[in-house]
Amino acid sequence: MTEINKNIKKVKTPPIDYFNNLLKYKSNTNIPQISFGHGIPMHTPVDYHTFKNNILLESSSYKYTEIKGKYDIRKFISKKIDSKTSFDVTPDNFIITSGANSALFKSLFLHLDEGDQIMIPSPVYFNHAMAIEMIGGVVVEVNTKPNNGFQLDIDNIINNINDKTKSIIINSPNNPTGAIYDTNDIKKLSEICIKNDLTLILDYTYDDFVYESNYNPLSEFSDFENLILVGSFSKTFGITGLRLGYICASSDLIDDLSKIQDTISICAPAISQNILLELINNSNNAVQKNFVAASNSRTKLINVLQKSEYLNWENTNGAFYAFVELKTINDTWKFCEDLIVNKSILALPGTIFGDQWGSYLRIAYGSVTPDEIEEGIQRIEEFISHTT
Repeated sequence: MTEINKNIKKVKTPPIDYFNNLLKYKSNTNIPQISFGHGIPMHTPVDYHTFKNNILLESSSYKYTEIKGKYDIRKFISKKIDSKTSFDVTPDNFIITSGANSALFKSLFLHLDEGDQIMIPSPVYFNHAMAIEMIGGVVVEVNTKPNNGFQLDIDNIINNINDKTKSIIINSPNNPTGAIYDTNDIKKLSEICIKNDLTLILDYTYDDFVYESNYNPLSEFSDFENLILVGSFSKTFGITGLRLGYICASSDLIDDLSKIQDTISICAPAISQNILLELINNSNNAVQKNFVAASNSRTKLINVLQKSEYLNWENTNGAFYAFVELKTINDTWKFCEDLIVNKSILALPGTIFGDQWGSYLRIAYGSVTPDEIEEGIQRIEEFISHTT
């Protein structure tokens, strides 16, 4: 029998498919399904049909690209990031990857040794924890402040640094809480990492989904020292299935990251890169439509939850997630299973983002309408009222 790598064996099975399959096969067929499960935007590109044949007929769609990715994509994203920083960012500071998860995995693989500790504010996006454990690292969860919009606890972070700490990952705007971390705290965190020779990895996947504020955490960095930035095109353009993300780092690190990219995937899919280039080069309103749709659903969610007897949400201003506390439920895993079977509603239990979050649900509102928000929350409340 093939012996499985011990690091793979200790990683938990991804929970998304489990709950999606429950919704598909076990939900109440008498009630329309509503999914608050997947973190995806509402709209795909509306004008894709005008160029899809050109993409399919383009021979470069079926060939390798540069390891780092097509130059024009790197030029596009470098211009965007450069506009937010006080230091120069060029296309040479980027690698285009097969999604942001791939970008994070490769960034960890670059500098992580067996037994190294990686600190992550909790609640923790489970794919981040899985990547750390697969490579042989140790996840150190540091609780955020749920009564203060899940903001960072800088003192708690400092107290958990030891000689095995290798890096800190922050995801802002955040999955699963929707928090946007205070820029002063991010500046402090950057200084802490420089002082302790730690790598700070900033997952910037949801940078285009910030509400009610002008948010720019990149303004707190003076250069690439100790910083790796990972991000995504998928959420912004509504192309999650095309799997396109990026790594942004110093040119020296990019050279070493290119070795990892070449070994694991050679390059991001050429056909996906060609589609993205078309979206970049042609007028496309999916970006704005997705922001407006998420903003409208968020407004509805705020209004509905303010009146709720059973649910509590510390309103957060980013991404398209709400980490909602159930006032009378402590085991949301079983609650979410029963919710699917009885009410055809999919939400994710808080425990998949950390064992201590058993009374919370993650509600993803990016791909549901305001009417579905209202209907879905009503069903959740009805179910709670009949089970407590």
